[in-house]
Amino acid sequence: MKRKLCTALIVASLLASAVPAVALTSNPNIQTVTPDPSLQPGGVNELAFQLVNDGEGAEDGTRAAHNVHIRPRDAGPIEVETEQLYVEQLPDGTPAELSLKLNVPSNVNSGTYRIPLRLSYEYDNGAGNDVERETTIYLPVRVESGPRFDVVDTASTATVSGQGTLEVTVKNVGDDAAYDSELTLSSSAPDVSVGSNKSSTQFVDVWERNENRTFEFDIGLRDSASAGSYALSSQIDFEKSDGTTGSTPSLTVPLRAHSEMTFEISNLNSSLRVSEEGAVTGTITNTGPMPADNAVVTLQDPGPTITPVEDSVAVGSLDPGESAAFSFEVEVASSASAVPQQFDFGVSYRDQDDTARQAEAVPKRVMISEQSPEFDVEPVNGTFGAGSGGEFEVTVTNTRDYAVSDVSAKIYMNSPLSSSDDEAFIGRLEPGESETMVFQLSADGDATAKTYPVKMDFQYDDEDGDTIISDTYQVPVEVMSSSGGGPPIVPIAGVVIVLVVAGGGLYYRRRG
Repeated sequence: MKRKLCTALIVASLLASAVPAVALTSNPNIQTVTPDPSLQPGGVNELAFQLVNDGEGAEDGTRAAHNVHIRPRDAGPIEVETEQLYVEQLPDGTPAELSLKLNVPSNVNSGTYRIPLRLSYEYDNGAGNDVERETTIYLPVRVESGPRFDVVDTASTATVSGQGTLEVTVKNVGDDAAYDSELTLSSSAPDVSVGSNKSSTQFVDVWERNENRTFEFDIGLRDSASAGSYALSSQIDFEKSDGTTGSTPSLTVPLRAHSEMTFEISNLNSSLRVSEEGAVTGTITNTGPMPADNAVVTLQDPGPTITPVEDSVAVGSLDPGESAAFSFEVEVASSASAVPQQFDFGVSYRDQDDTARQAEAVPKRVMISEQSPEFDVEPVNGTFGAGSGGEFEVTVTNTRDYAVSDVSAKIYMNSPLSSSDDEAFIGRLEPGESETMVFQLSADGDATAKTYPVKMDFQYDDEDGDTIISDTYQVPVEVMSSSGGGPPIVPIAGVVIVLVVAGGGLYYRRRG
């Protein structure tokens, strides 16, 4: 019996040693590895990282993941500029080398951030079937403390086919000073040079926190350059207070390329009024650097309520520094507002090669004033005794620069004044011409001795034959006490005109 049991144990042992051990595997477990997670604020950082498929536990292996799609997301103030990444195969133990473009604001707080990575992938579950899975993992990054920099202002005098300067103002917005800093400005545009070549470097020994530094670079623009905006790049290398060094990501520096000739507009004056035609006058100056032959000042259409009678004025040839006067006639609609309006003045000319050129428009603000009264109104006899009446004569002057016709006037008054004939008519008034209109006016016997207003308006036809209703005027009438011995010898001089109803410039059906 003992012999049989021993034999069975030996057989079992041999059988066990003959069957191979089953390998244990786990499902994919994807993680990130970042050799250097540090980010520099103030621009776009290219961050390299690895995607690793590494199972957990004591298993012998990890199943491979394939068709791995990575969709990164923003993390707080850090913006991810890379939309998505793709890995075809991610086997156990073989990392995928990837990178993300991260836009890190200059004012971001230092510290650790986690970039969300949304993953979708497939794997073989060991039974010959593909399984799909989605999960989110995180990529840790670290924003370093120390100096940080922002481009806060630029100013350019660079002109096409010429030379100029570019002033770049940069601020240290970080939480520490920078030492032995080098700012390098570079151009990748074939039409733009910086310094004597494509880049130039300037040095700052100490750059304090919150300090602005302005750098001036020589800029060249070739004949093939176009007026407009270019983007240059800048990088700052610096030393921190602890002796370590750092570099900013690439900082974008805008460059404005001006047309090869510049002109400033000065001595601008306006006689423009609502519902009238007026003039805009000024002086054009050639600020160089070359002569401008056959120069013409142009006025771009400012909008639907303002219409230039002419849109160009020839001023002749202008040497550098030479000036010439110009004037534009402009019509202002009745629907316009009495506010400053922007007018864009340009200059077309021919250069020394007789090539037609167009300078960049110069914007200027031009004041539009309120509409002036159509008529001057002055009473000839504006004094009546209480309990008496008579002719109320008013001198009317056409203040427009065109003739008006079929001028009908009507007066309105309140007690104690009344009228038995409140309308008068003039057939035609030339510009600046005056006529007297006669109405009947009386004052009640119990009227208090004082000055009363008589309202007056006009209906007339303008130079285009349109029927217009005027503003309403107030004409003073003085009532004297009946015991005051009659009206004074000297009549009231002058007139107080108050615009009460803005009816001028509107087509109007005459009152009944």
